[in-house]
Amino acid sequence: MAVGVYVIFDSKYGNTKAVAEQIAKGMREAEGIGVEIDYAKSVDPSKLRCCDGLVVGAPNHMGKPSRAIIKFVDGFSKLDLTARYAAAFDTYFQRQRYFMKATWKLEKNLSCKLPNAKLLPGFSAKVTGVNGPLAEGEMERAREFGKATAKLMLSQARTC
Repeated sequence: MAVGVYVIFDSKYGNTKAVAEQIAKGMREAEGIGVEIDYAKSVDPSKLRCCDGLVVGAPNHMGKPSRAIIKFVDGFSKLDLTARYAAAFDTYFQRQRYFMKATWKLEKNLSCKLPNAKLLPGFSAKVTGVNGPLAEGEMERAREFGKATAKLMLSQARTC
């Protein structure tokens, strides 16, 4: 059974985009996963209607996901989405206290807008400066997160 996943992101300086690309790369390493990736402002919402999973990411803005990604996820309520899985990720700068904060808030929003989707564990990547780059090892961690998320989706899909 093939699982179709859409990785959607918002990115100001390109760090969250780089993480999204690595997540998609890791997911493609799992046999049986088809992955599309797009910037939240560019994605055609009709493409999301038939996907099995959504992985949504944003930069952390003072402990919250970016406004653009929140607005995008809020629009899910107007769509008839069939996604069975959802996961969130963020990028954060400077303070460890921001680790996973935007992800957790994004997960809460995804749970409200996609009540029938199983929420999978999220991911947070550290950025070394406001404009980047990502901290050492974060690209590999993002790829591994993608691979692990794909495996979770596939294992759960087989039991349905």
